[in-house]
Amino acid sequence: MTDRYHRWRCSITKAKENGKTECITREFKWQTAVNIFILLAVLFAFYLMYFRSEGLLQAKGIAAFKYFTVLSNVFGGVMAAVWLTFNALLKKKALPRPVVLLKYAAAVSLGLTFVTVMVFLGPLYGYIAMLRKANLWFHLLIPLAAMAEFVFFNRERVSVRNCAASMLPMFLYASAYLTYNLIMGRGDDPFQYDWYGFLLWGWGVGVGIFAVICAGTFGIAALLRKLNGIAHHQGNDK
Repeated sequence: MTDRYHRWRCSITKAKENGKTECITREFKWQTAVNIFILLAVLFAFYLMYFRSEGLLQAKGIAAFKYFTVLSNVFGGVMAAVWLTFNALLKKKALPRPVVLLKYAAAVSLGLTFVTVMVFLGPLYGYIAMLRKANLWFHLLIPLAAMAEFVFFNRERVSVRNCAASMLPMFLYASAYLTYNLIMGRGDDPFQYDWYGFLLWGWGVGVGIFAVICAGTFGIAALLRKLNGIAHHQGNDK
């Protein structure tokens, strides 16, 4: 009787382990597909902007890199390539911790791009202009894919300290943006150096906008962390 019970328990345990393995394998395939999409989408959108720039907040050639939108999407594309290199090519299921955190920072940066367009730039310039051609990919599709990839597929815990660290790309860009405008001044065209129009109402409002962006970035980081914790850690992520 004891042997029969033991064999029964072992069969249940093995079935659970097999089911878990199949689930992880299925998730890995989906995560691979999402990262391939992000990488190819970034390359395609960057081609559209770099060589065939049309519309607001776009620039041909090297000037495209002045936009946080482009930089955050390139960041996301590079991290997708890194993930594919480690997981799909080198068959390493566990990413190095720095890679996990950089991928998280890329998702946060792309989340900031998405929220800025939806909350600020969309109402200011119009959603049609913000979501056409390359902007459709940079402002909507790629950010959503990157955030979803982190929330549903990342199995590494991230801490509150990691949330703060993920703000670094935004902080560096904001500091460079404000410093550049401080040095260059207003220019003949108010958008010549202030291409986002954050300083149209003066430096006080502009700095205030960046302060709100800082708070919003931390909020995005905390939200992604929380959703990821719910998805993979039964809501007990601390």
